[in-house]
Amino acid sequence: MLAGGGTAADAAVAAGAVLCVVLPDACGLGGDALALVRAADGSELAYNGSGAAPAALAGMIPPDGAGAAAVPGAIAALAELHARHGSLPWPAVLAPAVRIAGEGMPLSDSLRAAIERHRPRIERGAVGWTLLEPRPPGGRVSQPELAALLARIAEEGPAALYRGAMAEAIAGAAGVDGGALAPADLREHRTPVLAPVVRERLGARISAQPPVSQALLVLTALAALERSDPRAGADRVHHLVEALEGAFAHRDAIGSSTGAEALADAVVEIDPVRAQRRGGPRSGAHTTAVATADSDGLVVSMLLSVFAVFGSATLVAAGGFLLNDRLHGFTAAENRAAPGRRPVHTLSPLLVANGDRAFALCTPGADGQVQTLSQILVAHLLDGASLPAALAAPRFRSGDGTLLVEADYDADVVDELVRRGHQLARLPSGDGQFGAAACAGIDRETGTAFATTDPRAEVWGAAV
Repeated sequence: MLAGGGTAADAAVAAGAVLCVVLPDACGLGGDALALVRAADGSELAYNGSGAAPAALAGMIPPDGAGAAAVPGAIAALAELHARHGSLPWPAVLAPAVRIAGEGMPLSDSLRAAIERHRPRIERGAVGWTLLEPRPPGGRVSQPELAALLARIAEEGPAALYRGAMAEAIAGAAGVDGGALAPADLREHRTPVLAPVVRERLGARISAQPPVSQALLVLTALAALERSDPRAGADRVHHLVEALEGAFAHRDAIGSSTGAEALADAVVEIDPVRAQRRGGPRSGAHTTAVATADSDGLVVSMLLSVFAVFGSATLVAAGGFLLNDRLHGFTAAENRAAPGRRPVHTLSPLLVANGDRAFALCTPGADGQVQTLSQILVAHLLDGASLPAALAAPRFRSGDGTLLVEADYDADVVDELVRRGHQLARLPSGDGQFGAAACAGIDRETGTAFATTDPRAEVWGAAV
């Protein structure tokens, strides 16, 4: 898209659409997309491509199946982003996704493994899905129903998904699997376009996706770290862990209809000596991230998801895609489940302006996103590491009451964290729990675009 004269928005939308074809375990047309965009003049917008709970939602949300499905928001958000910031025709931007879905793709080892791990769920709700058919390693798989739907979306716009026969098909598939989605829920869906939450942290201007995203917890945690001003090494790591767990104590309040943005400045108390072991963040690691920038200064930070792996595993057969299970993002208090409400959202894209550089920073990883992003920013902005070095550095992650650390984490730091009362567990270096960050930006003095990526997982980056 960039080589063909498109903008960073064209590139992000095209990449997002292709990912919805090749990575159905992480994202898809039945999922959501949240994005931040920085224009050439420095103005910024946030696109909330999450969906609301069905108007007919009633009772408990089941642990699996379409009873946990919110309105799919991804396609509406991608179309809105393209309409405001793209330059290439909409059909041209979707053309690669249409082609790959129709002509076929190799079934990657990671996707094949994910299908086998989740086969019982998929066979429950996605009988007849083409990706379930047996094929030899390296064999190609085409998705004709998905290709046909993407072609209609390219021709007709988002209405091809949110109106008429496809809206009826979505409601029908959800209803068979215990869901409450109705055609009216899709017809009434809108993509809020808002201002990001912006704060100065660690000497840089950081813009976070606004509520219902929990991205602002990065700002909360970094403010706590600045106030405590810890030394380097284990002391700094301990303070950052405590700041992050304390920030997550405010997560439910992000669902409040008023004042949620003020949580970016909420005071988090840190015990400098002992771990308070507040817990808060949950485990889970799937989603996909896209970061793009162009030489005109447009920068996009975006994430797409179906929430859990394969979402609800409910197939909309007429469109060849799976529905999300985003209603599992509801918890309690201000984030309680209710008809028409959007749950607090794990997708947490950031934009950072530091001197002459402005860049997008985003990572998959559920509640690990806020933690991974905070560690990268501390390494880059506070410790002076280059962006590639900051993305490659060993990480920790708090999840379900345990502090996970990569196997190559500094042994002396780990010993001191244990001494301070943290309950630690080691995972292999590069484990998906620690994210897979993407970064793209622009040096505004030289007009040079740049990109760098995490060495973990299946992450790819280039500057064109």
